[in-house]
Amino acid sequence: MKNRNRALAARTAAAAALGLIGAGAAHALDYSGYFRAGPGLASQDASRACYGLNGGSSGMKYRLGNECDFYGEFVLSQPFSKDGIEYRATLMVNHWTPATEPAGGKGFDQNLHVEQMFAEAKGFDIAPQATFWIGKERGRRVDVHIVDTFFTEMTGVGAGFKGQPLGAGKFGVAYYRTDSDAARPGNRVNLEYVGLPANADGQLNFFVTATKGDFADGKSGFGLTLRHDQGKLFGTGLSNTLWLQFAQGSAGLNSNFGDLTAGSAAKSWRIVESFNGQSGALGGQAMLLLASEKDRSGKKTDSSSLGGRVSYALSRNFKMVAELGYSQFKPQGGQTAKLTKLTIAPTLSIGPDFWSRPEFRLYATSAKWNRAAGNVTGQDAFANRTSGTSYGAQVEWWF
Repeated sequence: MKNRNRALAARTAAAAALGLIGAGAAHALDYSGYFRAGPGLASQDASRACYGLNGGSSGMKYRLGNECDFYGEFVLSQPFSKDGIEYRATLMVNHWTPATEPAGGKGFDQNLHVEQMFAEAKGFDIAPQATFWIGKERGRRVDVHIVDTFFTEMTGVGAGFKGQPLGAGKFGVAYYRTDSDAARPGNRVNLEYVGLPANADGQLNFFVTATKGDFADGKSGFGLTLRHDQGKLFGTGLSNTLWLQFAQGSAGLNSNFGDLTAGSAAKSWRIVESFNGQSGALGGQAMLLLASEKDRSGKKTDSSSLGGRVSYALSRNFKMVAELGYSQFKPQGGQTAKLTKLTIAPTLSIGPDFWSRPEFRLYATSAKWNRAAGNVTGQDAFANRTSGTSYGAQVEWWF
């Protein structure tokens, strides 16, 4: 039944894509996407290994030369316009497997999923500058690329509006419902007030989350995120993004659902600082993360992470890329788990800048961790080890 459902989802996605393509005969069809793929191997008796702490805050696994999965997402978006109203239908499908090939050698479509499918419109006379939307969406996504983590990302099936001018910023409201677990459905409301001028080349963005489990033991939750986006930091080519986040109960730190059975004892906060910049041939991104999270029983885990990736262009199409990251977490009453990862990657690219893609990489990754971290690879060959080395090739492309 599970495989039949996946196959049905794949056929549904394909049919929807063909529908959008057909509509594109009369209107321009927008398309975009992302994928990463490549082979790898490890110094141990394993096809390849990747290194990440099994606990603590999300956003502490540095990804360069440290991704053992196969992932792609592909977006089709069809615009329409009639009587002054701009409409758009968007479909996004994605594919993920934790290894080079799907388990059992099954076809690509076995892991194809509809990730987004929604409609939006702008120009209604009651609020001409607001965008109204309904469907399955991943919105307001802002990430730190080197750890592949969206620290704000409102996801799910819902409805709302965004972009309504209010004072110096823009206001939005959205309602989401989760019922994938029929026994534990839930409701969520997200409020946003974004683009508020704060200082020269800087903006403030506020996000409020309220959740409620809609079942006998369901709990309420509340979350608040303040994000400051800074361009031309100190008059340089650097930019900076700072998140200050708090969540309690059944709300998640990233403005989504958390554990819908978690009561007020569950409290979490997180500070994330991310720098980006390019100066001549040198570019990069760095991150500092501090977090403390209490689960539904009140047990606390403290986390921290510091790392960065740099690229240096030796020619227009060849650059050396290196990434170093250190992460740790300490559960209440337990030992501190620690992991350090270093990757060196000679890279071919379409351009010399840090953000130029596609990139074709060869990489060597070395990692060290302590006994408290356990088996950071999940592979039996590393069960009693505290270090590892991996090699491979990877393409990363967004378009």
